[in-house]
Amino acid sequence: MYKVFINKLSIILISKNKYLNEENTFLLSSISLDEILKKVRRHKKIYLYHPKKSELLKVFKSKIKVIFASGGIVSNEKSQILFIHRRGKWDLPKGKAEKGETIRETAIREVMEETGIEHLKIDKYFSNTFHIVRNKRKYFLKETSWFLMSSNFKGKLKPQANEGIKSVKWKTIEDIKKIKKKTYNNISIILGDFLKQNHK
Repeated sequence: MYKVFINKLSIILISKNKYLNEENTFLLSSISLDEILKKVRRHKKIYLYHPKKSELLKVFKSKIKVIFASGGIVSNEKSQILFIHRRGKWDLPKGKAEKGETIRETAIREVMEETGIEHLKIDKYFSNTFHIVRNKRKYFLKETSWFLMSSNFKGKLKPQANEGIKSVKWKTIEDIKKIKKKTYNNISIILGDFLKQNHK
């Protein structure tokens, strides 16, 4: 199963046939992108079914151009997590890949650019998230790869103003639980998975 968000609307890619009788379930192989967008606006949440789990993403991606991005869940020596504040919400640092970059290189560069942090290293891959964005009247699937990162940086953090970032802060686990309820759907999922795995 994969979750793809369009703002507060959700598209769930499934391979289990138990949803097939639901009025908001449609066959992935035979529905166009325009139809998908119309159905999700109507139902708020839809299921797209394909019998082969291994082909779910491949078939969905064949209908829409994909943009790749990377970001980081960065922890310090106090087990705090690095957040940026942008468009009125706390968010995790991330950004689009540049030509020729690996997803790991993108993650490191974007986190450093957006926050001003140094001494940054990737510990391991964490997860991928998906959401649909619109640019110049065209829709794109943004696939973001997330990495667990760490840094012993104790200097001043610098928000990247030209990207609309207002502030950069280290947040405690208690802070994260509150942020999870008020942030974007994809970020909420990432934070929820992070808390489950690391702070039960």
